[in-house]
Amino acid sequence: MNILNLVKEIIMSDDQLQFYLQSRIYYYRVTENADVSKPFVVLKPILDKPFDFVSDKYLSESYLIQVDVESTNHQITIDITKRIRYLLFANNLVQASSQLDEYFESTKRYIMSRRYRGIPKNQYYKGEHIE
Repeated sequence: MNILNLVKEIIMSDDQLQFYLQSRIYYYRVTENADVSKPFVVLKPILDKPFDFVSDKYLSESYLIQVDVESTNHQITIDITKRIRYLLFANNLVQASSQLDEYFESTKRYIMSRRYRGIPKNQYYKGEHIE
């Protein structure tokens, strides 16, 4: 399973986030031709490891991912970050830490970075991975 694709699908399925972000969700870093004048999100996988062992098999994978939200408007940055937290929590990914909450003068953008940990909801059933 590609955790980044799953998180992107969760974010893009929400009308409120779709309004703010359109398709400005990037993996690992922002692309060179990206429109950074509007809000955007950067997703980074930090860790994935086998979880829920039975005999010599693992039944699921636990993930730690980082979600960076950047915008020129502080309130919009907060709103997007909180909405993502709500959606990921509903999918069994809980906030593990707050990495950054900063305004960068050089880019004139607010950045809120959060890490989420968990086993994504409905990815496994009776030991079998479902896509």
